[in-house]
Amino acid sequence: MRGIIIDAVRARMEVDNSLFFLTGDMGINLIEPIERAFPDRFLNVGIAEQNLVGVAAGLCNAGFRPVAYTIGNFLIQRCLEQIRDDVVLHDYPVVLLGTSTGFDNAPLGPTHHMMDDWGTLRCLPGVDIYAPASAEFASTVLDRVLAGKRPAYIRVGKGKPSLPTANGDVAYLPGTGGGPLLVTYGPLTVECLKAQAERPDLSVLVLNRIHPLDGAALTSYLKAHSHILVVEDQFAHCGLYASLCQIFVEEGIRSALHSAAPPPEYTLTVGQSPAFYFRRFKLDAAGILSRLAEPDLCEAV
Repeated sequence: MRGIIIDAVRARMEVDNSLFFLTGDMGINLIEPIERAFPDRFLNVGIAEQNLVGVAAGLCNAGFRPVAYTIGNFLIQRCLEQIRDDVVLHDYPVVLLGTSTGFDNAPLGPTHHMMDDWGTLRCLPGVDIYAPASAEFASTVLDRVLAGKRPAYIRVGKGKPSLPTANGDVAYLPGTGGGPLLVTYGPLTVECLKAQAERPDLSVLVLNRIHPLDGAALTSYLKAHSHILVVEDQFAHCGLYASLCQIFVEEGIRSALHSAAPPPEYTLTVGQSPAFYFRRFKLDAAGILSRLAEPDLCEAV
């Protein structure tokens, strides 16, 4: 999905002279067409992510709409002060484009695992956060962000699954009825759909926009199911599960809400692929189905 979004940036730069692309020495063999086509609106700041965000804020002062691209954990955690003070405090419409999500960088260990990136950012007011689950949504997310005219973070997972029916901010993929609801986003959508294929009574709610959530708009989906399982690659206490807990209280939803997420700790166990961690933390299709069979959810089976 990275390539789809980068291509969208280049296409938009052809018609919008305010767009300016910045990279923190990332995207080799991907971003060169932007550099060749728009040398005056392209800058590689090097491995200096805090400068990346600071320069982006400065470009807003000059009338530009910057897109700042690098690995998501460095973009958010390393630059949190710059995002807060240079971007959010001024409501600058910087587009933070973070590559890799969750366990995408599995063999690089916990410094490169992203269990708390968007969960950290959601604490700052006025930031829109997107986690595309499909190639179809990835092709439109830039236009959605630019139309918002606010700071935004696009969390880009690896792969490019095609889900034509999941191309809006919210997509409800109903099952045959009577089963629990799986709520998810990003790459784990594929695992949820695999689980649904095994258990057709399951329904899946895909959130391509994960913050802020429109509680009123989600209520009808959430109230329609007695049991709901949030499947995510973020710590539950700062991720989608926590966001939905707030909505449940505010909207008076009485359904049972459950979590399938990495445990709240940084693991030093290194696997070679995201699939290793999905199995370990029961985030793959088999793990999701086994979670649904546990005592707190089995009454919904």
